Amino acid sequence: MVSMPSSSASRLFSFTLFANGRWKLLLAGCAGLSLHQVSEALVPATIGAAVDNAIEPNDAGALLGWLGALAVVFVVLALSWRFGTLATERSFNYGSHDLRQLVVERTLHPRGMAARRAPGEIVAIASSDADRVAGLSWLISGGLAAAAGVITSAVTLLLISVPLGLAVLMATPVMLLVMHRLTKPLENRSDVEQSTAARAGALATDFITGSRPLKGLGAEDAAIARYRAESRASLTSALKAIRAKSAYTGASTALSAAFLAGIAFFAAWFALQGSITVGQLVAVVGVAQFVQGPMTGLGFVSVELARKRASAARIAVLLEEPEAVPAPEAAERSTTAIGSVSPANPPGGPAPLLELLPSATHTAFPPFTASAGEIVGVVLPDSTQARQLVDTLGFRTPSPRGLVSIDGHDASDLDPHHARSRVFADNHDGVLFSGSIRDNVAIVDAELTERAMAAAAVEDFVSQLPEGTETVLTGHGQSLSGGQRQRLVLGRSLHQQQPVLVLHDPTTAVDTATEAVIADGLRNFPDKALVLVTTSPTLLAICDRVVVGGAGGAPETGTHRELLAKSAGYREVVGS
Repeated sequence: MVSMPSSSASRLFSFTLFANGRWKLLLAGCAGLSLHQVSEALVPATIGAAVDNAIEPNDAGALLGWLGALAVVFVVLALSWRFGTLATERSFNYGSHDLRQLVVERTLHPRGMAARRAPGEIVAIASSDADRVAGLSWLISGGLAAAAGVITSAVTLLLISVPLGLAVLMATPVMLLVMHRLTKPLENRSDVEQSTAARAGALATDFITGSRPLKGLGAEDAAIARYRAESRASLTSALKAIRAKSAYTGASTALSAAFLAGIAFFAAWFALQGSITVGQLVAVVGVAQFVQGPMTGLGFVSVELARKRASAARIAVLLEEPEAVPAPEAAERSTTAIGSVSPANPPGGPAPLLELLPSATHTAFPPFTASAGEIVGVVLPDSTQARQLVDTLGFRTPSPRGLVSIDGHDASDLDPHHARSRVFADNHDGVLFSGSIRDNVAIVDAELTERAMAAAAVEDFVSQLPEGTETVLTGHGQSLSGGQRQRLVLGRSLHQQQPVLVLHDPTTAVDTATEAVIADGLRNFPDKALVLVTTSPTLLAICDRVVVGGAGGAPETGTHRELLAKSAGYREVVGS
């Protein structure tokens, strides 16, 4: 069960209800729905008064007057319900939208999140949990309306018979307390239900996205078995929650029915004794029957509040997730001011666009510089280290002080927005989105488009598609081959406006001939610094220089030919 400080849930509740002027909608919704419940409670009282003052004395004029009064009550009842429902629904929708915005902003924050969350889990939090928390507006409006209905009913009964009115006033808090005690199992099971559903959804999203690799590895049966177990756990939790809610509903309905029966019995007894009139008996039975609904609604307030508190806890945990790339301390930032002289910014010459400096903590990363017009190859025998380097250069993981320099400034002192505006480093397994090829590649500049599409060797297969660049991709491009998807991702990377592009193994899924075309096309970007993190000899052959890292020896530097001639380790790594 997720645990969090209650103040965090309270802040989310306050934000959902009152931010951006939503308190006005909430107030209007509460007023409208409360007036509706008051009008509902007045209907049996009005009918009872008509019986005593018009029907029993056989007064036609009085009957017309009471029918008019009843019509007014029904008009107010209908209009107030419409007004209150519209205001509350708007409050709910705006609150849900703002909560989703918070989740999306946190998920896409430039500094990232320390804990990895599956897309399906984030979708569940941004959808079902956000809607449930935003439903607090309905809970408050409905709860206040139910309270108004109970109070109106109690006052009506007090005016008719003090003992009956006192019975309602005393029985109501007792019933609410009992109902609150009954909600504890439901609160716990509701949280487990949401958590297991989120895990199952996340697993399904991951399996669908990675269906091709799973088939390639022959791991479909293992994936199905794992999802079946998660789905079964989610179903079990949902059934437990449903059973708890059913038990609670049955108990609350039984209590309300017993209360109604008791009021009706005593009202009939008082009528037989002559303590109340026939019209008052009609009013008492009608009010007692009506008040069952508001009292049941008040009992559900604690149930729904528990469910919303559990959802708010999940949202708060995500929003308070530590940053993957923490902001530097003020004292550290002051040591290297922007524009100051640093090891990467020597006096008398411009600093490289990107520089990886020697580091005692990252000995596997070979130091190198990259300036405009250069193609630099980086060879790391360990694929895990290669991914770590690309994540560091892409600022998805913290950059230790003194490791990465951008335009002569320590990257740890720079805002991630600024750093990513200078360096683009996509993941090796970049994802394609639903939409056209044009939208995926983000074609915005005709000259850049021509170079990027040619360098990525995209035209030869895009021209064969039914609608060319307007062809719509579905399922993350699953209708394309692995090589075609990889070329589209490469084309998108080459479209980026940043002066430094870091490409991680961009040709692992293409054939040798296509790889040669791509290698030749990468020479056509003299305005950019290209860093190729790869072990492909075809790509390394076009590099101005190649640096070789990895644990167990000093970094080596040279051209592809030079390293082939002098380094046995390099020849082994690149496979030539």
